[in-house]
Amino acid sequence: MHSTRPTMRTRVLPAAFAATLAVALAACGQSSTSSSGGGATPSAPSASALTEATGTTDITVWHGLGAANGVAFTKLIDQFNQTNTDRIHVTATYQGVYADLLAKYTATLRDNSAPTVMLAGDIATAYMIDVHHSLPAAQMAKANPGDVPLADLAPAALNYYSVNGVQQAVPMNVSTPMLWVNRDLLGQAGVDPASLRTLDGVLAAATTVKQKTGTAGFTMQDDDWYIEQLVATAGQQFCTPGNGRTGQPATAITINNGLAKENITKVADLYRSGVAVDGAPDGSAAIAAFQAGKVAMMLYSSGIAGTLKTGTPFAYQSLPFPTSGPAGSSGPVIGGSALWLSSTATPAQQVAGWKLEAYLTSAAAQEQFSHATGYIPINKKTADSPTQKTFLADNPNAKAFAEQLADTPVTTATSGCVSGAMTKIKAADISELQAAFAGQKTVDAALDTATTQAAEAMKQYQAQVGH
Repeated sequence: MHSTRPTMRTRVLPAAFAATLAVALAACGQSSTSSSGGGATPSAPSASALTEATGTTDITVWHGLGAANGVAFTKLIDQFNQTNTDRIHVTATYQGVYADLLAKYTATLRDNSAPTVMLAGDIATAYMIDVHHSLPAAQMAKANPGDVPLADLAPAALNYYSVNGVQQAVPMNVSTPMLWVNRDLLGQAGVDPASLRTLDGVLAAATTVKQKTGTAGFTMQDDDWYIEQLVATAGQQFCTPGNGRTGQPATAITINNGLAKENITKVADLYRSGVAVDGAPDGSAAIAAFQAGKVAMMLYSSGIAGTLKTGTPFAYQSLPFPTSGPAGSSGPVIGGSALWLSSTATPAQQVAGWKLEAYLTSAAAQEQFSHATGYIPINKKTADSPTQKTFLADNPNAKAFAEQLADTPVTTATSGCVSGAMTKIKAADISELQAAFAGQKTVDAALDTATTQAAEAMKQYQAQVGH
C-alpha cells in the first residue's frame, strides 16, 4: 500500500505453501518446551547484552515491501547503519510478496535460521504467535525501557498486534480503509458529503447518484478485508470468541448474523440492482471505474492515494469509512505490517533488533517513511513536527487518514480477527459473496456456506497447532 501503485492484500496462499505451513505447524505443536521455539518464550535480554558484546553485532531483517515502499525502507536501514557504525549492522532483504515471504520464513523454523527481525503482514499475526519463534514486544519493552515507547504509538495500530493481553509485535507500516468519492458526481446528484458518515447514508447516496446521473454509485475491491470492515464498523466481532484474542482460539465467524449480516445484505442489494459495479479481486476494476468517472464512490485502502494522484481528471477526496454501529465501539480495522523479534537470535542480536525497531518507529523515521510511501505514521509525536504539519496542510487526504487512525476506538471489534486460518476463511468468504453479489446465490445461502467453511478451516488449523 504505497504511493506509486496500489498494493493488494493477498489472501490466498499457494497450495505448496499451505502444505509447508501445515508441516511447520505440526512440528511446532509437537516440540518440547525450549528457548528455541515450540514452547515457553525465553526471557527478554536487557541493554547489557549488546553493550557487553564484542565487535559489530550483525542482524538480519526480512520484509515484503516492494517498489517505492522497499526503497523507502532500505533508506531507513541505511541511515540506521550509518549511525551505528562498528556497533550494529543490519542486512535487510526483500523476500517477495506476502506468500513468498512467509513460505521462506516457515522454512527457517526447522533449523532456527530465522531473521532477527521479520516484517510480517497483519494477516500473519496468529501464525507468528503459534510457531513460538518470537519474543513478545511487551517483554522487550519491559527489559529495555525507553527504547520503544509503546505509549507513543497509535492505539489502533498497537491494538491489532495485542493478543491475549500481550503486545506481541511492534507496528511499522499502517493503512486504513477509506471512502473515496467523486465530488463532481456527488454534486450533480445533489448529495451532501456530510451525509456519508454512515453506511446507510452511503448506500442511499449511491442509489441517488444512479437515479439522477445514470452513473453507478458504488464499488469496492472484491477482497474480504472490506467485508471485515463492514463487520467491525458495525461494532461486531468478525470471529468468536473474542476475535481470537482472549486466550481461546477463534472457532467461528459472525457474518451470517446481527448487524454485520444486515450490512452485507444491503451492499449485495446495490450490486444486484445495478447501482454498484464489480471491483475485481485485485481491485483493478474498482480503480479503473473510479478514475474514469464511471462510479461515484469507492471503498478502498488509503494506500491508493498515490495512484489516484495521476490519471484522475476530476475533484475527489477521501472520507472516513462509513460506520453502522455505536460510535464508541465501531470502527475500521487497520492493515499493514509489524516487526517481530526472533526468539532464536542471540541476546546481543535481540537487543540490536530492538534498537532497530525503536529507530524505525521513531517520529522522524515514521514521518520520512510516510511521505515516501503513503502509509500513515504510527508514532503520535510525528504530528508535532512542523514539516508534518505543513505536509498535512498540503495533503488533505493524508490528514484524513491520520485522523481516522487516531479516532478509531480501541475495542475487540476494531482489533480484527486473529486466526491462522484467515487466508482460507477470507478466500471462502469472497468466493461466496461474489456469487451473491452477482445474483447467482441468495445472500443467506452464501453467508451460511462461508460461515460453515470458516468453522472447518479453523478446526483444521487448530488441529495442526495441537490446540
